[in-house]
Parts: sequence; C-alpha cells; structure tokens
Amino acid sequence: MSQELFEKALKASQQGQNYCFATIIEATLKGTPRKAGAKMIVFDDGTSFGTIGGGRNEKAAIAECLHSIKSKKSLTVTYNYFGREGESVCGGQMKVFIEPFLAKDHLIICGAGHIALPLSAIGKILGFKVTIIDNRREFANKKRFPHVDFIVLGEHSKELGKMVLGPNDYVTVVTQGNEYDFECLKVVVKSPAAYIGVISSGPKKVKFFGRLKKAGIEEKYFKQVNIPMGIDIGAQTPEEIALSIMAEIISVKNKTFIGTDKFLN
Repeated sequence: MSQELFEKALKASQQGQNYCFATIIEATLKGTPRKAGAKMIVFDDGTSFGTIGGGRNEKAAIAECLHSIKSKKSLTVTYNYFGREGESVCGGQMKVFIEPFLAKDHLIICGAGHIALPLSAIGKILGFKVTIIDNRREFANKKRFPHVDFIVLGEHSKELGKMVLGPNDYVTVVTQGNEYDFECLKVVVKSPAAYIGVISSGPKKVKFFGRLKKAGIEEKYFKQVNIPMGIDIGAQTPEEIALSIMAEIISVKNKTFIGTDKFLN
C-alpha cells in the first residue's frame, strides 16, 4: 500500500467516514492492466483514490465497494478481459478482494435520566461510541456517566442540531419531558441517521406525527422513526427497557445478517 493511500484511509477513519479497499489478489501474467497487490480506496460518497486498472472493470469495482459498505460484507469478485460482450479485450483475468472499513457506530442519547444510564452502559459494552445530551448539570456529568465518550450539557434539540448525522449514528430520545422529546425528533426526523427512536406510547406517536405534518414535514420521513422504540419484551424496569432499545438498534445495525446461519459448527 502506498503511503498516500494509507494516509487517505487514516484520515477517513479519524473523520468517521466509511470506506472500502479494492485489492487485486490474483491476476494473469498477461492481459490485465495491473497485477496482484494493486489497490484503490473508495469512500462512501463514491469518490476514490488509486486504481486497479481503470475502465469498466474499475467502475464495476467501485460499485461493489459502495454495496459492500452498505451491506457491511467483504467479497471477492472476478473481472475478465476476454473481449466478450461487456468485457474488455486485453485477454486476461483478475480477482479483486472488496473489504469495507466502517466508522465506529455512535449511540446518541438525548436525556440523562433513569433509562439513559443502563442504555449508555449497554451501548458501551456493545462497542458503540456514546454521547449523552442533557440540560441538567446534576445529570449530565462524568460522575454519573464515567463510561461514556462525550457528555454535552445544553438544550437537547439545540445541541443535537449541531451534530452532522450519518449512517453510523443511532439517535435515542429519552428526555424528561414530551416537549423536549418532540423538539429532538423534529431536528433529526429528516436526517440520514441509521436509527431514530423516541421513548413513547401509541397516542404520543399519533400526536407527534400530527405536529410534524403541521410543521411541513412529509410523511415519508415518519417510517424511519421508531415510536415507541424498543423490541417488545414486556420490559418493566429501566434496565429492561434499555435492553429492548439496544436489541432493536442491533437488529437495524445487523439487518443484512438476520436469518443467516452464523452459529453453525
């Protein structure tokens, strides 16, 4: 790997950007523009750096990289240069390993009350970066949340609105009041966050969606909102509620793996 390619990958990692490497792992001696070891990096916005030979096969590899980032799965693809329809005419063949590198998942918890405490702890256990947002100094502090990555003291929706959300962000709204909950939801409902959830009830969902419509927000955005959030496990305690929320988040995070036989011997 060239130093510049490595620097691009390092910078993307530091900025929380998803990217993917396409590496030629096998190539015929003749008939391919580049040989084993050639590599390019593809970012989640579709831009790339480096080359595995250019042309239609490189374009196809970029598309595979973007799909790999979305599916979170590695794969090996074969590209031919035999001159048949849809193929280049150089006469060789190469195999390319597509390997995604994903930014760390970020659990954002709006509210620092009785559900936020176990929710943040479970999030950390599961490897998430965790941010707490609350407007109460007696709750939003390191003594109460020594395990989290970031604590933001301020108005929930205002601080949430300062964040640039993306497909690695999971937003949970568990504030101390309905109005705070709604303002947080209003800020993020149109965002590309991977998950948006609000601690709520059925009637509250109807009320909130009605208010969003009056605010001019299209109904198409409502389908990505989980109200009430969490998988129904009959949860009663704050710890059980937090567990149900994280179970739903993991089901969203790992949706491409649901139904696969991961535990076969």
